[in-house]
Amino acid sequence: MAKKKNSNLGKVFYALALVLGVVAVAMLFVTAVKTPDTTVLGATVKGNTVSGMQLAFGYAEDEVARLGFSFMGLLPWILVLAGVVVTLLNTLGKKGSALFDFVAIATFIVAGVLFFLTPNFMVFADTIPGNLLKAMDWKLAVGSIVAAIASLLAGAVVLVKNLSKN
Repeated sequence: MAKKKNSNLGKVFYALALVLGVVAVAMLFVTAVKTPDTTVLGATVKGNTVSGMQLAFGYAEDEVARLGFSFMGLLPWILVLAGVVVTLLNTLGKKGSALFDFVAIATFIVAGVLFFLTPNFMVFADTIPGNLLKAMDWKLAVGSIVAAIASLLAGAVVLVKNLSKN
């Protein structure tokens, strides 16, 4: 007697990938990069933080530009959103498409790698505050790390779903 395939398991994989993708997209509004607090001439200088939205689209304080638009800062968010849309289309279809699975895997994994490179994609404005920000030591913050991990896991989940033939 042949075993019957459980078609619902494939939908569970897609649902998990969708949740992870949505978590990654939500990190757009959380701190993506930061600088640590430093001590200069005995005084503590508070570090700066920049959200994913500010990093991608730029921002200004007191009408003075700090960061400019960064396409490479926006690209991981576009890729994750594309992965979510493709996975959603695959979920809603009667039978998942192998091409859509491949596109979802590729977009999630490439986005996850790009999230780890986020500090390299900052475009500083050509102003005095922008030049001061450029001189700081920028590190990954919680938003980029969670988005990268969630995106890579979403790609891995779709890959496991595809390899398990569910």
